[in-house]
Amino acid sequence: MSSLDNAKSVVLELVKEYLTKKTFFSIREIISYINNRVRYNPNINENRIELILKDLIKKRVIIPGTRLMKNNIIEHPKRNEIYNYIKKNPSNINEIMRALNMGSNQALWHLSCLEKFLFLRSKKINNHRIFFKFDSNPELDELYYYLKKKIVQKIINFMKKENKTLKITEIANSLKKNHSTIKKYIDILADLKLIKIEKIKNRIVFQLDTKSYSKVRKSIQGVLN
Repeated sequence: MSSLDNAKSVVLELVKEYLTKKTFFSIREIISYINNRVRYNPNINENRIELILKDLIKKRVIIPGTRLMKNNIIEHPKRNEIYNYIKKNPSNINEIMRALNMGSNQALWHLSCLEKFLFLRSKKINNHRIFFKFDSNPELDELYYYLKKKIVQKIINFMKKENKTLKITEIANSLKKNHSTIKKYIDILADLKLIKIEKIKNRIVFQLDTKSYSKVRKSIQGVLN
């Protein structure tokens, strides 16, 4: 192990030690604490401590103002549950609360922690804040979010099976869903270029664009069942 790696390891362990005693920390306080603890170590001085701490903060391993550290964020059972759920199901706060039987304050607190430490990220879609796994592809967010919805999969599967142009009423009646609900998701799928719109005898009809849908499925392989 190089002297720099060794210094990082020592500093990180002392950060952990410090945070067991303090609820919050400031950079100056923790530098002073670590510097005092390593005063006999010739490879670590105050400048190096500061550089290492700045690197840890940049990587969100530690965040000033909280005693939490990245390595113990998902050790909390509720945060772990939220993280694992969102990995498979990008969701808004209400969907998370319903799925995991969780109150709003509790959910918001854990989501905030997961975002701060770069386990999750969020994006506004259709006036809702949607949470995604941090390292998922942002360019696929809307596809990922909507295609995981059961109602969207029902619409797609029905249109795929019928393999013809359909009116919204036909889809709604066959799926036994409200007309406005079906129209909402048909419009979304059209915006995502997954449905083709045609006008036949003054009537608007829709058909699944099977080529586009097949391409999308490949691009987000593992997302859809």
